[in-house]
Amino acid sequence: MRKILLLLLALTFLCFAEEDKHPWYLDIRGNKAFSNFQLEEQLDIPEEFGKMDTTKQDFMMRLSLENIKALYYSRSYYSLNLTMDIQRNYVAQDSCIRGYYITIRDGERYRFSGAKLIVPEDRKVEIDETKLNIAQDHLYNQDDIAEDMEDIQKAYRREGYLHTTLSSIEKIDTTQKKIYVEITIDPGAKVIMGNMNSSSHRTKDKRNPNIVISETGLTDTAWLSSLWRIPEGEIIDGNQYNTFRNKLFSTQLFTQIKMSDSLRSDGLSDVYLNVTERVPGETRYGFFFEEIYGFGAQASAKHKNFFGRLHEFSTSAQIAQHKQEASIGYANPLLFGTSFSFIPTAIRFEDRLTLNHEKINPPAYPDSLEERYEVINRGDLTFGLTKRIRFRSTLDTRYVNKNDSSLFKLKGEIALTFDYTNDYFNPTRGLRFAPTFGTGTNWKADIQNLTMVGDPYTYGEMTVNLYHPLFWTFNGAVSGSVGKFFAKAIEDDARIFYQGGTRSVRGYRFRSIFASNESTDENGDKIINTGLTPLYYRFNEEIRWTFPWKSWQRWQIVQFYDWTLVTDHEKDLYEERESESLGAGVRYRWQFLTFRLDYAFKKDLSNWNPEKFGWGRFAFDLSQTF
Repeated sequence: MRKILLLLLALTFLCFAEEDKHPWYLDIRGNKAFSNFQLEEQLDIPEEFGKMDTTKQDFMMRLSLENIKALYYSRSYYSLNLTMDIQRNYVAQDSCIRGYYITIRDGERYRFSGAKLIVPEDRKVEIDETKLNIAQDHLYNQDDIAEDMEDIQKAYRREGYLHTTLSSIEKIDTTQKKIYVEITIDPGAKVIMGNMNSSSHRTKDKRNPNIVISETGLTDTAWLSSLWRIPEGEIIDGNQYNTFRNKLFSTQLFTQIKMSDSLRSDGLSDVYLNVTERVPGETRYGFFFEEIYGFGAQASAKHKNFFGRLHEFSTSAQIAQHKQEASIGYANPLLFGTSFSFIPTAIRFEDRLTLNHEKINPPAYPDSLEERYEVINRGDLTFGLTKRIRFRSTLDTRYVNKNDSSLFKLKGEIALTFDYTNDYFNPTRGLRFAPTFGTGTNWKADIQNLTMVGDPYTYGEMTVNLYHPLFWTFNGAVSGSVGKFFAKAIEDDARIFYQGGTRSVRGYRFRSIFASNESTDENGDKIINTGLTPLYYRFNEEIRWTFPWKSWQRWQIVQFYDWTLVTDHEKDLYEERESESLGAGVRYRWQFLTFRLDYAFKKDLSNWNPEKFGWGRFAFDLSQTF
């Protein structure tokens, strides 16, 4: 029966692939450690496989089996038994379909049995071999060997052996199912600091790569050399050597950074730094859509290397249906950055002065209009604590005139981002979480009578995102958030934790979900009082299917579920609100943008009756949700 089904599948394939001279199909059996989809990807069969001569097909398939073997060996399956049979299913007297039957028996997995480091005695650096991954009695994994070799190299580079090279040999014991690893270390000579020499040149014009803009870059090379912190005569710490290079890269002002050293006759080594600069000027313009501001256009310009010392000046403007904004900014991506060797990136300071005018519907009164004028000064200090952890500190001061009422607002915020994903902008695997803590105050905008409005407030927030491949081209993504005001704020500040909208609960108006109570005034008009110490919980789930065809891989179909609960510290006074939505959407990835259109089919999941169509259930945005 199985063969009949495979034959029918092959015939179907033949109908849809008339151009293939030699149609074929693949059948993988017995695999347990890896899925069929993973193994088919590992085979890496070219698209033109069906058009090849049958002899070439057989040769290519046998060659591709080595990829599968390499995958199993990398995960300690050295007892692997892999066979391939080729069958010909005749569909006509002079026509047949070739079937490649791959049978896999995973076998028993091998384990590490110990490690040995081979290094000259006079250049040995103390390393505790018992703490290496390969010295532990656990399952063999090539990644463990690579990680240990990287740690060993760092230890030697830390002692000044910048040119350390390593190689490994794996000795396999088939009787005991064990693997013994020998690592040979060639440290080379210690490098002692001499002089620092820097040079720079510019990149080619992006629009015409045949034109060289300038032979010499804008960067002040004497100033660039002064950023180097290891004095003459000291041993060069190789980790600091790499950190310096990484800090320059993290400024995003250079396309290439080359560092080398040259031994002098007196035993010192000169360090040579050569950088290739990006074109420092940048202009951008485009269109956007924001749920509360509508469609708009924006333009910006910046120069990233004023005075040759990486000073950055910028200006921007945007005009939308309900928002107009203009700003100027200054940034320095190396503020104290090279003075702190334990910080692996440049410390970026950015300050931006913004004039803003907007008209929006306030959360509690969607039929009314709130007009505000703002003068905002925002300063951000950001840097990487490690390769995966980023720190941000923000100080936001602003003058706000809202519906003829004026305030001075001051807010400070500290945030960390822990990113363990495979791709920062479009992750499919990994974990990301971001805790935030903030505090703020409000003051009457009267210089002669500067009094505080309300009390100082504090708040905290935590967001956790998890990404995981499911099967084939399906990927799962979930996000959980919780936020709480620890002290009472005014409504203008508390509303940052109200829910609803394209990045919160789709199908609901922006920030329309909040804890509240209703009362009537002396005229009988309804008054909606919103919670001023909100606490929210939010959960978002998506299953994302990326089209598998190469010409369609920018498209995604997504199923989503959103849920939130917003309550308040004063539970007896404010009624909590719980909302959810279930729907589907489409994504299109274009360069750095993701066009997103979602529709919430269900907002009441207590039953499965169809709900009335509504334009407000659509959510359109130019980004992924999370």
